[in-house]
Amino acid sequence: MLTSIKIKALPLIALSLLFLVPFGLHPTSADTVSDNDFNSQSYSKIVDWYSYVRAYAAAHNLPAPPTTEHAYIYANYINIGGFQLFYAGLVNATHNGMNVTVPLQTFFEHYHTIGGKDAITTSSFLGLVSFRENTTSIFPNSPDKNDTVYASFSLGYPLQAMGSRPYTYLATSSPIPLAHPDATHWTWGLKYTNLNAVWWRINPDPYAIIPWDSNTPRGFAQYNELTFNYALNIDPTTRTANLTTTYTIGRMTDLYILAPTPVLHLTPAGTYYLNGTQASTQTLYQFLQARQFKLSLVLSYKAILASPISDKDDSGASVDSDNSTDVSKTAVTTATADNDKVFRADFGVKSQYKLYNYTFDSTENTASTYNVNVRTVSVKGWGANPVFALQNAFMGFLPLFVANVDPGLIQQSKAGDVQFSTANYLYIISYPTWGGYKIVHDPDYTAFYTPASNVGLLTAIFLAVAVAAGVGGLFAFLFRRRRAAGLAVSGAGTTGPSPTQDPTPSGPLIPGR
Repeated sequence: MLTSIKIKALPLIALSLLFLVPFGLHPTSADTVSDNDFNSQSYSKIVDWYSYVRAYAAAHNLPAPPTTEHAYIYANYINIGGFQLFYAGLVNATHNGMNVTVPLQTFFEHYHTIGGKDAITTSSFLGLVSFRENTTSIFPNSPDKNDTVYASFSLGYPLQAMGSRPYTYLATSSPIPLAHPDATHWTWGLKYTNLNAVWWRINPDPYAIIPWDSNTPRGFAQYNELTFNYALNIDPTTRTANLTTTYTIGRMTDLYILAPTPVLHLTPAGTYYLNGTQASTQTLYQFLQARQFKLSLVLSYKAILASPISDKDDSGASVDSDNSTDVSKTAVTTATADNDKVFRADFGVKSQYKLYNYTFDSTENTASTYNVNVRTVSVKGWGANPVFALQNAFMGFLPLFVANVDPGLIQQSKAGDVQFSTANYLYIISYPTWGGYKIVHDPDYTAFYTPASNVGLLTAIFLAVAVAAGVGGLFAFLFRRRRAAGLAVSGAGTTGPSPTQDPTPSGPLIPGR
Protein backbone atom coordinates (compact mmCIF):
# COMPACT_ATOMS: atom_id res chain seq x y z
CA MET A 1 0.00 0.00 0.00
CA LEU A 2 1.34 3.41 -0.93
CA THR A 3 1.53 5.65 2.13
CA SER A 4 3.51 8.58 0.80
CA ILE A 5 3.90 10.09 -2.63
CA LYS A 6 5.85 13.00 -4.06
CA ILE A 7 4.49 15.20 -6.80
CA LYS A 8 6.65 17.46 -8.91
CA ALA A 9 4.24 20.38 -8.88
CA LEU A 10 4.79 23.41 -11.06
CA PRO A 11 5.04 26.49 -8.83
CA LEU A 12 2.41 29.10 -9.56
CA ILE A 13 4.88 31.84 -10.32
CA ALA A 14 6.59 29.60 -12.86
CA LEU A 15 3.14 28.87 -14.24
CA SER A 16 2.59 32.58 -14.77
CA LEU A 17 4.88 32.15 -17.76
CA LEU A 18 2.97 29.10 -18.72
CA PHE A 19 -0.08 30.57 -20.20
CA LEU A 20 -1.23 28.37 -22.78
CA VAL A 21 -3.38 27.10 -25.48
CA PRO A 22 -3.64 23.35 -26.24
CA PHE A 23 -5.33 21.08 -28.69
CA GLY A 24 -4.18 17.71 -27.53
CA LEU A 25 -1.76 17.99 -30.43
CA HIS A 26 0.26 21.17 -30.66
CA PRO A 27 0.08 23.07 -33.94
CA THR A 28 3.32 22.81 -35.90
CA SER A 29 2.99 26.52 -36.65
CA ALA A 30 0.97 29.37 -35.23
CA ASP A 31 -0.79 32.31 -36.84
CA THR A 32 0.39 35.87 -36.43
CA VAL A 33 -1.59 39.00 -35.62
CA SER A 34 -0.80 42.48 -36.96
CA ASP A 35 -2.32 45.90 -36.42
CA ASN A 36 -4.24 45.59 -39.71
CA ASP A 37 -6.14 42.62 -38.29
CA PHE A 38 -7.84 44.94 -35.82
CA ASN A 39 -9.29 47.00 -38.66
CA SER A 40 -11.07 43.97 -40.13
CA GLN A 41 -14.62 42.86 -39.34
CA SER A 42 -13.34 39.76 -37.57
CA TYR A 43 -10.54 37.25 -37.27
CA SER A 44 -10.05 33.93 -35.53
CA LYS A 45 -6.51 32.65 -34.99
CA ILE A 46 -4.37 30.38 -32.87
CA VAL A 47 -1.26 32.34 -31.88
CA ASP A 48 1.84 31.33 -29.96
CA TRP A 49 1.75 33.80 -27.10
CA TYR A 50 5.37 33.09 -26.21
CA SER A 51 6.51 34.41 -29.58
CA TYR A 52 5.29 37.87 -28.60
CA VAL A 53 6.63 37.56 -25.07
CA ARG A 54 10.06 36.58 -26.41
CA ALA A 55 10.06 39.42 -28.91
CA TYR A 56 9.28 41.98 -26.23
CA ALA A 57 11.80 40.49 -23.82
CA ALA A 58 14.54 40.57 -26.44
CA ALA A 59 13.85 44.21 -27.22
CA HIS A 60 13.92 45.20 -23.54
CA ASN A 61 16.66 42.94 -22.17
CA LEU A 62 14.29 40.84 -20.07
CA PRO A 63 14.31 37.09 -19.35
CA ALA A 64 12.11 35.14 -21.74
CA PRO A 65 10.63 31.64 -22.00
CA PRO A 66 12.96 29.15 -23.74
CA THR A 67 12.52 28.83 -27.48
CA THR A 68 11.51 25.21 -26.95
CA GLU A 69 8.39 26.26 -25.03
CA HIS A 70 5.14 27.44 -26.56
CA ALA A 71 1.88 28.87 -25.32
CA TYR A 72 -1.04 28.79 -27.70
CA ILE A 73 -3.99 31.13 -27.46
CA TYR A 74 -7.31 30.96 -29.24
CA ALA A 75 -7.93 34.59 -30.23
CA ASN A 76 -11.24 35.81 -31.69
CA TYR A 77 -12.01 39.37 -32.73
CA ILE A 78 -15.35 40.90 -33.76
CA ASN A 79 -15.65 44.49 -35.01
CA ILE A 80 -19.20 45.44 -36.03
CA GLY A 81 -20.84 48.87 -36.23
CA GLY A 82 -18.88 50.57 -33.46
CA PHE A 83 -18.76 47.55 -31.13
CA GLN A 84 -15.56 45.52 -30.72
CA LEU A 85 -14.98 42.29 -28.80
CA PHE A 86 -11.67 40.51 -28.32
CA TYR A 87 -11.61 37.03 -26.78
CA ALA A 88 -8.56 35.10 -25.57
CA GLY A 89 -8.72 31.50 -24.35
CA LEU A 90 -5.77 29.37 -23.34
CA VAL A 91 -5.65 26.20 -25.37
CA ASN A 92 -2.41 24.66 -24.14
CA ALA A 93 1.33 25.00 -23.74
CA THR A 94 4.54 23.09 -23.41
CA HIS A 95 6.66 23.22 -20.29
CA ASN A 96 9.69 21.04 -19.55
CA GLY A 97 8.67 18.77 -22.40
CA MET A 98 5.16 18.31 -20.99
CA ASN A 99 1.80 19.36 -22.43
CA VAL A 100 -0.15 21.55 -20.01
CA THR A 101 -3.81 22.53 -20.29
CA VAL A 102 -5.22 25.38 -18.19
CA PRO A 103 -8.82 26.61 -18.68
CA LEU A 104 -8.35 30.38 -18.71
CA GLN A 105 -10.83 32.70 -20.41
CA THR A 106 -10.95 36.49 -20.87
CA PHE A 107 -12.97 38.74 -23.15
CA PHE A 108 -12.67 42.49 -23.72
CA GLU A 109 -15.28 44.82 -25.15
CA HIS A 110 -14.78 48.35 -26.47
CA TYR A 111 -17.49 50.79 -27.58
CA HIS A 112 -18.98 54.21 -27.00
CA THR A 113 -21.84 54.31 -24.51
CA ILE A 114 -25.23 55.68 -25.48
CA GLY A 115 -24.06 58.91 -23.89
CA GLY A 116 -21.01 58.94 -26.14
CA LYS A 117 -18.33 57.93 -23.60
CA ASP A 118 -15.44 55.66 -24.58
CA ALA A 119 -15.85 52.43 -22.55
CA ILE A 120 -13.69 49.35 -22.08
CA THR A 121 -14.83 46.27 -20.16
CA THR A 122 -13.14 42.98 -19.42
CA SER A 123 -14.43 39.76 -17.86
CA SER A 124 -12.41 36.72 -16.81
CA PHE A 125 -13.01 33.21 -15.54
CA LEU A 126 -10.74 32.56 -12.54
CA GLY A 127 -11.53 28.99 -11.61
CA LEU A 128 -13.63 26.30 -9.97
CA VAL A 129 -14.14 26.13 -6.21
CA SER A 130 -15.68 23.27 -4.23
CA PHE A 131 -16.78 23.92 -0.67
CA ARG A 132 -18.57 22.51 2.33
CA GLU A 133 -20.52 24.76 4.63
CA ASN A 134 -19.74 24.67 8.33
CA THR A 135 -22.10 25.49 11.18
CA THR A 136 -20.63 29.01 11.31
CA SER A 137 -21.10 29.64 7.60
CA ILE A 138 -21.80 33.31 6.90
CA PHE A 139 -23.44 33.08 3.47
CA PRO A 140 -25.67 30.05 2.81
CA ASN A 141 -24.96 28.19 -0.43
CA SER A 142 -21.90 30.29 -1.17
CA PRO A 143 -18.26 29.77 -0.06
CA ASP A 144 -17.01 32.12 2.63
CA LYS A 145 -14.16 32.38 5.12
CA ASN A 146 -15.95 30.18 7.67
CA ASP A 147 -16.46 27.32 5.22
CA THR A 148 -14.10 24.57 4.15
CA VAL A 149 -13.05 25.73 0.68
CA TYR A 150 -10.99 23.95 -1.97
CA ALA A 151 -9.76 25.71 -5.09
CA SER A 152 -9.94 23.19 -7.93
CA PHE A 153 -6.98 24.47 -9.89
CA SER A 154 -6.69 22.83 -13.28
CA LEU A 155 -3.02 22.56 -14.07
CA GLY A 156 -3.60 19.98 -16.74
CA TYR A 157 -0.95 17.96 -14.92
CA PRO A 158 -1.12 14.26 -15.90
CA LEU A 159 -1.80 11.88 -13.06
CA GLN A 160 1.16 9.80 -14.21
CA ALA A 161 3.02 12.15 -11.88
CA MET A 162 1.66 10.19 -8.94
CA GLY A 163 4.04 7.44 -9.98
CA SER A 164 1.98 4.53 -8.69
CA ARG A 165 0.88 3.16 -12.05
CA PRO A 166 0.49 4.46 -15.61
CA TYR A 167 -2.64 6.52 -16.17
CA THR A 168 -3.59 6.99 -19.79
CA TYR A 169 -5.82 10.03 -19.65
CA LEU A 170 -4.51 13.52 -20.22
CA ALA A 171 -6.29 16.85 -20.58
CA THR A 172 -6.92 18.18 -24.08
CA SER A 173 -8.81 21.10 -25.56
CA SER A 174 -10.71 21.90 -28.75
CA PRO A 175 -11.63 25.39 -30.01
CA ILE A 176 -15.19 25.74 -31.23
CA PRO A 177 -14.96 27.69 -34.52
CA LEU A 178 -16.08 31.30 -34.76
CA ALA A 179 -19.29 31.33 -36.81
CA HIS A 180 -21.89 33.91 -37.79
CA PRO A 181 -25.08 33.41 -39.82
CA ASP A 182 -25.15 37.19 -40.26
CA ALA A 183 -23.13 40.21 -39.21
CA THR A 184 -24.89 40.64 -35.86
CA HIS A 185 -24.92 37.05 -34.52
CA TRP A 186 -21.68 35.30 -33.57
CA THR A 187 -20.85 32.07 -31.77
CA TRP A 188 -17.60 30.41 -30.65
CA GLY A 189 -16.21 28.50 -27.70
CA LEU A 190 -13.50 26.36 -26.20
CA LYS A 191 -13.95 22.85 -24.85
CA TYR A 192 -11.57 21.21 -22.37
CA THR A 193 -11.79 17.47 -21.77
CA ASN A 194 -10.37 15.23 -19.02
CA LEU A 195 -9.16 18.15 -16.91
CA ASN A 196 -6.93 17.06 -14.05
CA ALA A 197 -7.23 19.53 -11.21
CA VAL A 198 -5.39 19.90 -7.92
CA TRP A 199 -7.57 20.58 -4.89
CA TRP A 200 -5.96 23.17 -2.64
CA ARG A 201 -7.34 24.24 0.72
CA ILE A 202 -7.76 28.04 0.70
CA ASN A 203 -9.02 30.68 3.13
CA PRO A 204 -10.76 33.59 1.35
CA ASP A 205 -10.41 35.83 4.41
CA PRO A 206 -8.58 39.00 3.23
CA TYR A 207 -6.83 39.11 6.61
CA ALA A 208 -5.90 35.42 6.74
CA ILE A 209 -2.34 34.69 7.85
CA ILE A 210 -2.31 31.61 5.58
CA PRO A 211 -4.66 32.31 2.63
CA TRP A 212 -3.59 29.18 0.78
CA ASP A 213 -2.21 25.89 2.11
CA SER A 214 0.47 25.66 -0.58
CA ASN A 215 2.40 22.85 1.11
CA THR A 216 -0.19 20.11 0.88
CA PRO A 217 -2.52 19.57 -2.06
CA ARG A 218 -5.56 17.74 -0.67
CA GLY A 219 -6.61 15.90 -3.79
CA PHE A 220 -6.54 15.35 -7.52
CA ALA A 221 -9.84 15.50 -9.37
CA GLN A 222 -10.70 14.80 -12.97
CA TYR A 223 -13.64 16.44 -14.74
CA ASN A 224 -14.62 14.95 -18.08
CA GLU A 225 -15.47 18.37 -19.52
CA LEU A 226 -15.31 22.11 -19.00
CA THR A 227 -16.78 23.97 -21.94
CA PHE A 228 -17.25 27.68 -22.55
CA ASN A 229 -19.77 28.55 -25.29
CA TYR A 230 -20.32 32.17 -26.28
CA ALA A 231 -23.22 33.65 -28.27
CA LEU A 232 -23.06 37.34 -29.18
CA ASN A 233 -26.10 39.24 -30.43
CA ILE A 234 -25.40 42.80 -31.58
CA ASP A 235 -28.59 44.85 -31.93
CA PRO A 236 -28.06 48.40 -33.25
CA THR A 237 -31.79 49.13 -32.91
CA THR A 238 -31.84 48.63 -29.12
CA ARG A 239 -28.19 49.72 -28.87
CA THR A 240 -27.21 46.59 -27.01
CA ALA A 241 -24.65 43.86 -27.47
CA ASN A 242 -25.76 40.80 -25.52
CA LEU A 243 -23.28 38.01 -24.76
CA THR A 244 -24.66 34.75 -23.37
CA THR A 245 -21.93 32.64 -21.80
CA THR A 246 -22.86 28.99 -21.33
CA TYR A 247 -20.75 27.15 -18.76
CA THR A 248 -20.80 23.36 -18.98
CA ILE A 249 -19.04 21.71 -16.05
CA GLY A 250 -18.81 18.02 -16.79
CA ARG A 251 -19.22 15.34 -14.19
CA MET A 252 -16.30 14.34 -12.03
CA THR A 253 -14.93 10.94 -13.01
CA ASP A 254 -12.10 10.46 -10.50
CA LEU A 255 -11.04 11.91 -7.15
CA TYR A 256 -7.78 11.03 -5.41
CA ILE A 257 -7.71 11.94 -1.74
CA LEU A 258 -4.09 12.63 -0.90
CA ALA A 259 -4.33 13.42 2.80
CA PRO A 260 -4.61 11.83 5.26
CA THR A 261 -2.93 8.67 4.05
CA PRO A 262 -3.39 6.11 2.65
CA VAL A 263 -4.16 7.73 -0.69
CA LEU A 264 -7.61 6.71 -1.91
CA HIS A 265 -9.05 6.71 -5.39
CA LEU A 266 -12.81 7.38 -5.62
CA THR A 267 -14.60 6.37 -8.82
CA PRO A 268 -18.21 5.92 -9.98
CA ALA A 269 -17.76 2.21 -9.13
CA GLY A 270 -16.34 2.53 -5.61
CA THR A 271 -13.30 3.54 -3.52
CA TYR A 272 -9.90 1.91 -4.11
CA TYR A 273 -6.37 1.95 -2.85
CA LEU A 274 -3.69 2.80 -5.39
CA ASN A 275 -2.77 -0.87 -5.78
CA GLY A 276 -6.27 -1.49 -7.13
CA THR A 277 -7.68 -3.16 -4.01
CA GLN A 278 -11.20 -2.00 -3.18
CA ALA A 279 -11.39 -0.06 0.08
CA SER A 280 -15.13 0.63 0.08
CA THR A 281 -18.25 0.32 -2.05
CA GLN A 282 -18.88 4.03 -1.57
CA THR A 283 -18.90 5.72 -4.98
CA LEU A 284 -17.43 9.07 -5.86
CA TYR A 285 -20.90 10.59 -6.09
CA GLN A 286 -22.03 9.14 -2.76
CA PHE A 287 -18.93 10.59 -1.16
CA LEU A 288 -19.53 14.10 -2.52
CA GLN A 289 -23.19 13.98 -1.53
CA ALA A 290 -22.44 12.60 1.93
CA ARG A 291 -19.93 15.37 2.55
CA GLN A 292 -22.38 17.91 1.12
CA PHE A 293 -19.89 19.39 -1.31
CA LYS A 294 -21.10 22.29 -3.43
CA LEU A 295 -19.54 23.84 -6.52
CA SER A 296 -18.82 27.43 -7.57
CA LEU A 297 -17.31 29.47 -10.37
CA VAL A 298 -15.14 32.47 -9.51
CA LEU A 299 -15.21 35.31 -12.05
CA SER A 300 -14.06 38.91 -12.32
CA TYR A 301 -15.26 42.05 -14.09
CA LYS A 302 -13.67 45.44 -14.72
CA ALA A 303 -14.78 48.58 -16.55
CA ILE A 304 -12.50 51.45 -17.59
CA LEU A 305 -13.74 54.88 -18.62
CA ALA A 306 -12.51 58.45 -18.59
CA SER A 307 -15.55 59.34 -16.42
CA PRO A 308 -16.35 58.31 -12.82
CA ILE A 309 -18.19 54.97 -12.79
CA SER A 310 -19.66 52.52 -10.29
CA ASP A 311 -21.24 49.06 -10.13
CA LYS A 312 -24.65 48.72 -8.45
CA ASP A 313 -27.34 46.07 -8.17
CA ASP A 314 -30.97 46.81 -9.09
CA SER A 315 -31.70 48.12 -5.60
CA GLY A 316 -28.98 50.73 -5.99
CA ALA A 317 -26.53 49.07 -3.59
CA SER A 318 -22.87 49.38 -4.57
CA VAL A 319 -20.93 46.17 -5.16
CA ASP A 320 -17.57 47.86 -5.67
CA SER A 321 -16.52 47.52 -2.03
CA ASP A 322 -15.33 44.38 -0.28
CA ASN A 323 -18.77 43.85 1.23
CA SER A 324 -20.60 40.82 -0.15
CA THR A 325 -23.88 41.40 -1.94
CA ASP A 326 -26.38 38.71 -2.94
CA VAL A 327 -27.27 39.29 -6.60
CA SER A 328 -28.89 35.91 -7.31
CA LYS A 329 -32.24 37.42 -8.33
CA THR A 330 -30.99 40.68 -9.74
CA ALA A 331 -28.31 42.19 -11.95
CA VAL A 332 -25.25 44.37 -11.56
CA THR A 333 -25.19 47.48 -13.76
CA THR A 334 -22.12 49.59 -14.42
CA ALA A 335 -22.99 53.24 -15.00
CA THR A 336 -21.44 56.69 -14.91
CA ALA A 337 -22.28 59.41 -12.41
CA ASP A 338 -24.82 60.89 -14.86
CA ASN A 339 -26.57 57.49 -15.20
CA ASP A 340 -25.12 56.59 -18.58
CA LYS A 341 -25.34 52.79 -18.58
CA VAL A 342 -22.19 50.92 -19.58
CA PHE A 343 -22.64 47.20 -18.87
CA ARG A 344 -25.08 44.83 -17.16
CA ALA A 345 -24.41 41.35 -15.78
CA ASP A 346 -27.85 39.80 -15.36
CA PHE A 347 -28.19 36.83 -13.03
CA GLY A 348 -31.91 37.08 -12.31
CA VAL A 349 -32.93 36.31 -15.89
CA LYS A 350 -31.04 32.98 -15.72
CA SER A 351 -31.52 32.21 -12.04
CA GLN A 352 -31.54 28.41 -12.47
CA TYR A 353 -29.05 25.84 -13.69
CA LYS A 354 -29.42 22.32 -15.08
CA LEU A 355 -28.01 19.29 -13.27
CA TYR A 356 -27.58 15.97 -15.09
CA ASN A 357 -27.58 13.08 -12.62
CA TYR A 358 -25.28 10.45 -14.13
CA THR A 359 -26.26 7.84 -11.54
CA PHE A 360 -29.90 7.93 -12.62
CA ASP A 361 -29.26 8.56 -16.32
CA SER A 362 -25.83 7.58 -17.65
CA THR A 363 -26.68 9.16 -21.03
CA GLU A 364 -27.03 12.57 -19.35
CA ASN A 365 -29.98 13.41 -21.57
CA THR A 366 -32.33 14.46 -18.77
CA ALA A 367 -31.79 17.32 -16.34
CA SER A 368 -33.28 18.77 -13.17
CA THR A 369 -33.26 22.51 -12.49
CA TYR A 370 -32.06 24.18 -9.28
CA ASN A 371 -31.63 27.75 -8.12
CA VAL A 372 -28.31 29.49 -8.62
CA ASN A 373 -26.68 31.53 -5.85
CA VAL A 374 -24.64 34.56 -6.95
CA ARG A 375 -22.87 37.08 -4.75
CA THR A 376 -20.11 39.60 -5.11
CA VAL A 377 -17.11 38.89 -2.90
CA SER A 378 -14.01 40.48 -1.43
CA VAL A 379 -11.48 41.37 -4.11
CA LYS A 380 -8.67 41.04 -1.58
CA GLY A 381 -9.87 37.75 -0.14
CA TRP A 382 -10.48 36.05 -3.47
CA GLY A 383 -8.76 37.90 -6.30
CA ALA A 384 -5.57 38.45 -4.33
CA ASN A 385 -5.39 34.86 -3.12
CA PRO A 386 -2.06 33.40 -4.34
CA VAL A 387 -3.80 30.32 -5.71
CA PHE A 388 -5.22 32.51 -8.51
CA ALA A 389 -1.85 34.03 -9.45
CA LEU A 390 -1.79 32.33 -12.84
CA GLN A 391 -5.25 33.54 -13.76
CA ASN A 392 -4.36 37.11 -12.80
CA ALA A 393 -1.15 36.88 -14.82
CA PHE A 394 -3.14 35.74 -17.85
CA MET A 395 -4.68 39.17 -18.37
CA GLY A 396 -1.38 40.81 -17.48
CA PHE A 397 0.36 39.24 -20.45
CA LEU A 398 -1.83 41.02 -22.98
CA PRO A 399 0.23 44.27 -23.00
CA LEU A 400 3.19 42.25 -24.25
CA PHE A 401 1.13 41.00 -27.14
CA VAL A 402 -0.05 44.47 -28.14
CA ALA A 403 3.32 46.07 -27.45
CA ASN A 404 4.85 43.79 -30.04
CA VAL A 405 2.26 44.88 -32.60
CA ASP A 406 2.58 48.61 -31.82
CA PRO A 407 5.43 49.47 -29.40
CA GLY A 408 4.49 53.16 -29.31
CA LEU A 409 1.38 52.42 -27.24
CA ILE A 410 3.47 51.22 -24.31
CA GLN A 411 5.28 54.54 -24.12
CA GLN A 412 2.03 56.46 -24.42
CA SER A 413 0.50 54.68 -21.45
CA LYS A 414 3.65 54.88 -19.30
CA ALA A 415 3.83 58.60 -19.97
CA GLY A 416 0.38 58.96 -18.40
CA ASP A 417 -1.15 60.70 -21.39
CA VAL A 418 -4.61 59.39 -20.49
CA GLN A 419 -6.34 59.28 -17.09
CA PHE A 420 -9.00 56.67 -16.39
CA SER A 421 -11.58 55.70 -13.80
CA THR A 422 -12.14 52.02 -13.05
CA ALA A 423 -14.86 49.94 -11.43
CA ASN A 424 -14.41 46.26 -10.72
CA TYR A 425 -15.87 43.42 -8.72
CA LEU A 426 -15.41 39.71 -8.22
CA TYR A 427 -18.42 37.45 -8.07
CA ILE A 428 -19.10 33.79 -7.35
CA ILE A 429 -21.78 31.73 -9.08
CA SER A 430 -22.64 28.79 -6.82
CA TYR A 431 -24.46 25.55 -7.55
CA PRO A 432 -25.68 24.26 -4.17
CA THR A 433 -26.90 20.90 -5.48
CA TRP A 434 -23.99 19.17 -7.19
CA GLY A 435 -22.88 15.67 -6.17
CA GLY A 436 -20.14 15.63 -8.82
CA TYR A 437 -22.61 15.67 -11.71
CA LYS A 438 -22.71 17.71 -14.92
CA ILE A 439 -23.91 21.32 -14.64
CA VAL A 440 -25.02 23.74 -17.38
CA HIS A 441 -25.68 27.43 -16.75
CA ASP A 442 -25.86 30.46 -19.06
CA PRO A 443 -25.84 33.98 -17.51
CA ASP A 444 -26.27 37.07 -19.73
CA TYR A 445 -23.96 40.06 -20.15
CA THR A 446 -25.10 43.20 -21.97
CA ALA A 447 -23.11 46.19 -23.22
CA PHE A 448 -24.93 49.45 -24.00
CA TYR A 449 -23.36 51.09 -27.02
CA THR A 450 -23.83 53.71 -29.73
CA PRO A 451 -23.76 52.32 -33.28
CA ALA A 452 -20.98 53.96 -35.28
CA SER A 453 -18.51 53.41 -38.05
CA ASN A 454 -16.09 50.59 -37.36
CA VAL A 455 -12.82 51.48 -35.69
CA GLY A 456 -9.86 49.33 -34.67
CA LEU A 457 -9.68 47.82 -31.23
CA LEU A 458 -5.91 47.81 -30.83
CA THR A 459 -5.57 50.92 -28.68
CA ALA A 460 -8.59 50.04 -26.58
CA ILE A 461 -7.34 46.58 -25.68
CA PHE A 462 -3.92 47.83 -24.76
CA LEU A 463 -5.20 50.64 -22.56
CA ALA A 464 -7.70 48.35 -20.84
CA VAL A 465 -5.02 45.93 -19.78
CA ALA A 466 -2.29 48.49 -19.18
CA VAL A 467 -4.44 50.56 -16.85
CA ALA A 468 -5.88 47.51 -15.10
CA ALA A 469 -2.56 45.84 -14.43
CA GLY A 470 -0.18 48.81 -14.28
CA VAL A 471 2.35 48.58 -17.07
CA GLY A 472 5.22 50.10 -15.11
CA GLY A 473 5.60 47.30 -12.56
CA LEU A 474 3.93 44.54 -14.52
CA PHE A 475 6.82 43.23 -16.58
CA ALA A 476 9.18 42.93 -13.62
CA PHE A 477 6.60 40.77 -11.86
CA LEU A 478 5.89 38.57 -14.84
CA PHE A 479 9.52 37.80 -15.53
CA ARG A 480 10.66 37.42 -11.94
CA ARG A 481 12.28 34.03 -11.41
CA ARG A 482 11.69 31.75 -8.47
CA ARG A 483 13.36 28.44 -7.79
CA ALA A 484 11.11 25.49 -8.62
CA ALA A 485 10.40 23.12 -5.76
CA GLY A 486 8.69 19.78 -5.43
CA LEU A 487 5.76 19.24 -3.12
CA ALA A 488 5.84 16.33 -0.74
CA VAL A 489 2.45 14.84 -0.03
CA SER A 490 2.25 12.84 3.15
CA GLY A 491 -0.12 12.29 6.03
CA ALA A 492 2.07 13.87 8.66
CA GLY A 493 0.24 16.69 10.32
CA THR A 494 -2.34 17.08 7.57
CA THR A 495 -5.98 16.29 7.22
CA GLY A 496 -8.29 16.56 4.27
CA PRO A 497 -11.55 15.20 2.94
CA SER A 498 -11.88 11.57 3.98
CA PRO A 499 -14.34 9.00 2.62
CA THR A 500 -16.87 7.21 4.78
CA GLN A 501 -18.13 3.65 4.52
CA ASP A 502 -21.69 4.95 4.72
CA PRO A 503 -22.93 7.72 2.43
CA THR A 504 -24.93 9.17 5.34
CA PRO A 505 -22.85 11.97 6.93
CA SER A 506 -22.10 11.75 10.62
CA GLY A 507 -19.88 13.89 12.82
CA PRO A 508 -17.63 16.53 11.29
CA LEU A 509 -17.90 16.11 7.53
CA ILE A 510 -14.36 17.25 6.78
CA PRO A 511 -11.69 17.41 9.46
CA GLY A 512 -10.09 20.81 9.94
CA ARG A 513 -6.46 21.63 9.43
